[in-house]
Amino acid sequence: MADEISDDLIVGLDHVQVAVAPADEAQAKAFYGGVLGLIEVPKPASVVGRGGAWYRCGPESAQQLNLGLAPDAQPQRKAHPGFLTRDLAAVRARLEAAGRPIIIDEQIPGYVRFYSTDPFGNRLEFMQPLAPTPAPATTARQQDDAESAATKALNRTQFGATAQNYVDSPNHRDRDDLATMVAWAAPQPTDYALDISTGGGHAALAMAPHVARIVVSDLTPQMLAAAQGHLRGKGVANADYVIADAEALPFLDATFDIVTVRIAPHHYPHIQRATHEMARVLEPGGRLVVIDNIAPAEPTLDALGNDWEQRRDPSHVREYTLDEWLAFLTEAGLRVTRHETRRHTYEFTSWVERMRTPADVRARLEADILAAPLAARAYFDVVERDGRLVSWSSDYLIALAEKPQQP
Repeated sequence: MADEISDDLIVGLDHVQVAVAPADEAQAKAFYGGVLGLIEVPKPASVVGRGGAWYRCGPESAQQLNLGLAPDAQPQRKAHPGFLTRDLAAVRARLEAAGRPIIIDEQIPGYVRFYSTDPFGNRLEFMQPLAPTPAPATTARQQDDAESAATKALNRTQFGATAQNYVDSPNHRDRDDLATMVAWAAPQPTDYALDISTGGGHAALAMAPHVARIVVSDLTPQMLAAAQGHLRGKGVANADYVIADAEALPFLDATFDIVTVRIAPHHYPHIQRATHEMARVLEPGGRLVVIDNIAPAEPTLDALGNDWEQRRDPSHVREYTLDEWLAFLTEAGLRVTRHETRRHTYEFTSWVERMRTPADVRARLEADILAAPLAARAYFDVVERDGRLVSWSSDYLIALAEKPQQP
């Protein structure tokens, strides 16, 4: 009989389950979703009534940890899930902060690892693969492409989980730059427009009433779905919705009269690829309006501001200086006809909550901003009250660039 069994009959591991008592459900969710930072996924309707939760084990993984409820649950001190992590030290710090034990066992080839337990005594193993020696055939471009793909995957994960926050965010919804964007783009009733990296859809919503049709695009499917629901709820009927990478737009050359991109390019792994794509899809004589956060010209302040942003949101790549932005647009073959910088204030609590920044990261970030040198606190308008960080401010750019008419 054994010879008749295919050696690929079992094709993978779908999930493992950890059981806790019903009375411990809230504490278990706080541990697995809060301390470990696992992303909860919806349960099928047929099993929602059983309680517990399902968690995805990694941003792109189909494997899950299922938290089940059982009145007679007993801690599993030998059987256990083994979690792969890209930062074992960070996991250890989170567990130690939560008062969980760290148990060092014999190491196995190719990994560093340790054991811990959840608050109920269930054994958990955490493992980090040791970095392999890069294969000689791997080129610098291949390595760059791999890093770019990882950044975009992180973007999809981060914003997929927080999509509705960006629809609802006053920081994105209520700024006066939207009116400026429309005025500078000078839309005509016959224009065909594209909004790149739409986020909550606020730029597309502002532009849609003034053009014949608008394509609303985003890299993240959940974000695009949230924007679509937002725009349809506002009565927008002249929009099409396309999942699109800003660095490889799926549109023909010279397609759009207007292209807009707002508060997104600081997430792009290759900003120059994106600006060339924006220029490529514009009709000759077409207009591009860019709105994005910018870094200070002073290198120390530049590094500090970008560090704060990246710690709050790991998918943040870089905010560029004004001079860098003007160079990007010019190198893409566009003519910058108008630009200005403005100031925006970030209320600290809503800023970190919108991205679901973990509590331990928030605390360290708040402490570091408050401890910044006086010159930095002055530049970023750091507001402190009763020893707590209230807000900080930085600059953003609005730029209008036009594609020259063909001779």
